[in-house]
Amino acid sequence: MNKHEKINHLDSDYNELSCQRLDDSPLDPIELKSSKFDSKYLVSDFDNIESFVNDVVINNELIRSYLGPEDGKWFDPTPLEKGYFRSFPDFIEVVKGLPANYEYSEQVNAMIACCQAMGLLKEHLDWKKNWSIDPTKNYRDCVGLTGSEIFNMLVGTLREDWKRNNRQAKVNARTKENKARYEEYCRYIDALFKKRARLMVLRLDLFFQKKYRDNIDVFDMTNKLDHLINNAPNNQLFKLWEGYIAKLEYGIDKGFHWHIIIFFDGAKKNGMSHIYFAKKIGEYWVKITKGRGGYWNVNASVDHHEKWGQCGIGVINQNDADKIKNLKHIVGYLFKETQYFRPKEGPKVRLFRKGNFPEIRENGPGRPRKASESNAGDPLISN
Repeated sequence: MNKHEKINHLDSDYNELSCQRLDDSPLDPIELKSSKFDSKYLVSDFDNIESFVNDVVINNELIRSYLGPEDGKWFDPTPLEKGYFRSFPDFIEVVKGLPANYEYSEQVNAMIACCQAMGLLKEHLDWKKNWSIDPTKNYRDCVGLTGSEIFNMLVGTLREDWKRNNRQAKVNARTKENKARYEEYCRYIDALFKKRARLMVLRLDLFFQKKYRDNIDVFDMTNKLDHLINNAPNNQLFKLWEGYIAKLEYGIDKGFHWHIIIFFDGAKKNGMSHIYFAKKIGEYWVKITKGRGGYWNVNASVDHHEKWGQCGIGVINQNDADKIKNLKHIVGYLFKETQYFRPKEGPKVRLFRKGNFPEIRENGPGRPRKASESNAGDPLISN
């Protein structure tokens, strides 16, 4: 495969991610273990809001069309109503729960701004309790408007905000940036497999227990991951470590959490013990967080991923094209715009990280060469 074909192949894989959602553990490990991997557990709050805003701004459709004489109202349901009317209180609850000192994707930022402008976030408005599927219900606290009128007003406000703040241009720029980062990380994976014929791939989610989350911010999370990574060379647990990829995310249920993928030399590690090694690294995270942290060992559910043909973890040989493709799909999901956030203030932080490109020795004597430029992470995210 030549360079041009590889780039086209990466483009195809990255675009395919826009309509997929891989198992992202949006729930706590205990809750997830009791679930049956129902698809509803795999759709995040941010994804729902982004889908709604994207559908709103692509056309002029209202959530309900008014028909009939002025003294009576009949309603013709539209695709917007069918898809999102019931979700209105969920959207409001998500926006209310987001920390105010962070910025998010353009879709989420637009939703926050419009809900604030319309006064939908006032504490006394309990949308979860009072919202009705009946679009004709009147809400006295909102100037006597009906449900359909409130939603139509939100739709119109979103469209005005989107144009006024030129948000689509910002979305396009971030999409381009994420695509370039995805291609860079795919090259990093290829370089690791070029160095080692077999890799043991571990995937974990690292977070803080629910009772501590309100006091944890992005800087606490980055400092703790720095601790883990910087100590790796002197920690026997990380012997035969080859590299890593990490992404910091935020969720309403889980708070701040790291998705981390760790690569070991699979030829020297006992491949059947990948679940055990992931568990030990999770326990090490709990230790460095002084017992306040928690983790989800994704490798423990490897059978589920195998069943659905999505396995990109465990022991992977360099000639196993399907598993490597699945691994790149996992990495690609991390760069979805819906999971974007950054602190409005404070020092610069790295929300995306990876190890240095490995040195690869050519056949025969001589100095080893690097697969690409060394890059311990991505450009710093600033306010």
